[in-house]
Amino acid sequence: MELVMDVSKLWGRHRQSNPTSPQQLYRAVLLANDLVSKVLSIRENELDGIDSTALQSIQRNKKEARFRSSARKLSTELLAQTVALGFSRCDPKISSDAAYKAQELLDRLEEINVKYHRMENKRNLSFKEEDVFPTTRIYNHVLNCWARSMNHDAEKHATALLNRMASPRHEDVAFPGPDIFSYNNMLNLYASRGNVPAAEALLKELEDSGNGVTADVYSYTIVMNAMQRRFLSGKGDRYMKDPQRAEELLARLVRKYEESGFTNGKLCPTSVTFGTVLSMYAAADRLRKENLSMNQSRSWLTRNVEASTQRIVSDVEYLGWGAENAERVLEWIIGLSERERRSRGIDSADESRCGTSDHDMFIRPCVQHFVTTCHAWANSGKGIEAAERCESLKNRNISLYKSTGYAELRPNVLLFGVVIDAWAKANEEDESAEHAERLLDEAEQLFLHSHSSDPNNRLSNIVYNQVIDAWSRRSLPKNEAGTVAGTRAENVLLRMMDNFRITGNEQMRPDVISYTGVIKAYINSPIGGVKALELLDEMNDECMNGNRGAKPDNKAKSVVIDACIKSGLLTEAFRIFSGIDDSEKSIVMFNTILTGYKNEGRCHEAESVLRKMISLSDEGYPNCSPNTLSYYLCIFALSKGKGKERVARARALFNETIQRYRGGDISCEPSADLFNALAQVISHSEIPCRENEVLTLLEEMEAYGCTPTLESFNILIHTCSRSEEKNNMRNALQIAASAYSALDAAGLTADSVTYVSMIRAILNLMNDSEGKVQALTALFRKCCEGGFLNQHMINVLAQDTSEDDFQSITGISRGLDALQIDRLPYEWRQNSTQRKN
Repeated sequence: MELVMDVSKLWGRHRQSNPTSPQQLYRAVLLANDLVSKVLSIRENELDGIDSTALQSIQRNKKEARFRSSARKLSTELLAQTVALGFSRCDPKISSDAAYKAQELLDRLEEINVKYHRMENKRNLSFKEEDVFPTTRIYNHVLNCWARSMNHDAEKHATALLNRMASPRHEDVAFPGPDIFSYNNMLNLYASRGNVPAAEALLKELEDSGNGVTADVYSYTIVMNAMQRRFLSGKGDRYMKDPQRAEELLARLVRKYEESGFTNGKLCPTSVTFGTVLSMYAAADRLRKENLSMNQSRSWLTRNVEASTQRIVSDVEYLGWGAENAERVLEWIIGLSERERRSRGIDSADESRCGTSDHDMFIRPCVQHFVTTCHAWANSGKGIEAAERCESLKNRNISLYKSTGYAELRPNVLLFGVVIDAWAKANEEDESAEHAERLLDEAEQLFLHSHSSDPNNRLSNIVYNQVIDAWSRRSLPKNEAGTVAGTRAENVLLRMMDNFRITGNEQMRPDVISYTGVIKAYINSPIGGVKALELLDEMNDECMNGNRGAKPDNKAKSVVIDACIKSGLLTEAFRIFSGIDDSEKSIVMFNTILTGYKNEGRCHEAESVLRKMISLSDEGYPNCSPNTLSYYLCIFALSKGKGKERVARARALFNETIQRYRGGDISCEPSADLFNALAQVISHSEIPCRENEVLTLLEEMEAYGCTPTLESFNILIHTCSRSEEKNNMRNALQIAASAYSALDAAGLTADSVTYVSMIRAILNLMNDSEGKVQALTALFRKCCEGGFLNQHMINVLAQDTSEDDFQSITGISRGLDALQIDRLPYEWRQNSTQRKN
């Protein structure tokens, strides 16, 4: 018996001081189970009177007398209870038979009791009734085993055991009935299996129960947690009403607690109880958008439309719905706390002196509630409004902490981090990133020199990385703004390194995320590639100096490769790419390299990379398998190349994509971009009647489920404008005019490229001088009305028309200053792009 109790320290109250692996724990419980089974066998043998001579011998034997003496101190029931507790704490993935073994112990103990009560002469037994009588606790341990079990019949066994407890089952023995722990174990079983309706039904039964066992705070929390798991799951059984339903349960619990005069501690909601509802609302906006997207993408499955619509709750109400409800629940918690304090006549200063150990005796808001609500706003998609609400909540938290003194409300780094993140994602303006940086200043004042053992109260690189991310989101393509964003992000990195050296706080040391964020901030700068290479070298140096967290990972290398490609440093990009093991290369890396070759028109190198991707995929590296984008980049590279064979090569690559898709590779599904790339190659070739080829190709798009884009029509019109065969000019002009006229029906709006291409087509293909001027005049006016006029269009008209025709078409004189686009009305050019055909 002493051995059983010694072994039980592995799963008892102080088990944290005896860490052990799941396998070792299970073996220890099995050993204890064998020992207790032997004790039960002794009891059964006594009761059965199998060997009365042996029984008399045992009673005379001193050694066995000592055994009986210790048995009374450590009762048989307590030993069985200890083993059942051990089984309930075993990992169900390893101990698949734990619940069965625990149930067997309980069944044997019950049978011993029945036999004991049927015996007429009990004086000769070595034990008394209390030694073997099962308490409610052992039943609850067995129920807990079934609740945690992964066996398919666990619910059936648990239900049978609970029913056994709830009803008289033997005329001789009054076995104990269930208590609230018994029912909570059953609720846990339903919750773990996602059976929310059964959990709700049992909770309602407990609320209406007249047998003295009523639901407590844990009963409500378990059911709410079950709703939360269902709500957060990515499965088809998500119900968007779950946050409201969980809040309704919480309201019922709070009402009962208030009706008790705030005195029934068993009904006092904990911070976890409130936090469950807050977390559900915090995730609601993101999940609502996911559900709506899923419903729209599967709209062709008409049999699922009705069910999907019900789960979406009549579609998404509006952005920020979850955040607004989270904030409302937070205000409710604050109001409840104040009401309870007044009702119980507790001064806030006195309550704060009670310390955190008395937290469960009072409803109190905590900083985590504010963090969760801020998360809700940060992820709501409400931009600046969300960031401002987050900051308002942060200030409210600080104000409440100062006025109440509640330790649970002490602001922490997590709170500042989520507010910084909200400003980082608020919009694309620099002011928002600057605001995030000012919040970092505030956080440094509070936490930079903190020596708290709680990591939430010490600065780490996370908040610095969030500010770096704020600047990386404001890196604009190919202008000085990209350099400004990169410089600001790098300054935050240097600040982090200085603070690490000052404090010695290892958690503040820059990591790979820090450096990757700075590279992203520079990525659209003219010096982005150079800075990326410098930062990559710095990461390697940091890693060699002991900062293992700064070791460049594949994501960091991918960003460096991308920065080099955008800066025209293709050789450097390929050098880094070649240094990565084939097993670690990804489709993103390959496509980035292909983008570089596409930009430079190096079609042979691009196709070589494509063949390498296919080879690696065939060797067992599926992450290297080419997709539609890979083929698009290769084909587009051919449009910039030279050689008569490029159209044939482009067609071969196009057909190869189609074949892979038809062979089951869904990543090679044809796209409008793929068709456009082939059309571009044909357009830039010298083959005769190429406008007919492009037209045929675009007509084929719909057969593959692709819809022509504005770029598709622009390519077709531009191809027509380049027609040189005199006997085909009329046909080319008609195709261009039809394509231009078809834009409205296709739901598309002409842009600057469209108008330039049409002007070229009219200039090159129309012979009637008077009709040409009329057509160009109408087109020019239409272009200016839409705000699409650009400098290129002015130059084309000025070069290819007479001075009189130019003024007639545009209303502009041919003076040098008048031909500058910035001298013309802004309304004519407000939507223009400078891209040429």
